Amino acid sequence: MRPSGPAPPKRAWVLPTAPGPTLRQRIERREREAGLRCDDVSCGLGPSDEDPLSEDVADTIKKVHQLTIRSKDMGENGLRTSLCEHKFHSSCLVSAARVALRDADAVVNDDGSVDVSCPVCRHEGCMMHGEWDDGVKALE
Repeated sequence: MRPSGPAPPKRAWVLPTAPGPTLRQRIERREREAGLRCDDVSCGLGPSDEDPLSEDVADTIKKVHQLTIRSKDMGENGLRTSLCEHKFHSSCLVSAARVALRDADAVVNDDGSVDVSCPVCRHEGCMMHGEWDDGVKALE
């Protein structure tokens, strides 16, 4: 028998908590920690599932050089400091900058730097023209 009286109020539906990062997210995080993948979400140089398993990871890491975006201003010691903690392959950074510039040519400053913004945190900084050229060559 049902109790007589008003029905208890319905509880509001709440989204269940997430089970944590997916397998793909865990793999990409470990590849970033090992230096195989950069912080760009569309990194084209990171390993893919179709790549054969390499025995010598150290040689692969040496071939895949990553750089940070530097501050536009010179520091007290005459060097530019890193703008953010994100690291990128030069080709990934050139590709992201070209998208931001709508495929226009990058402007080289008087000091030999090219203005870029971090694709992750959007901080405005620069990279050296030689690094830009390396990225352009890698994309060709």
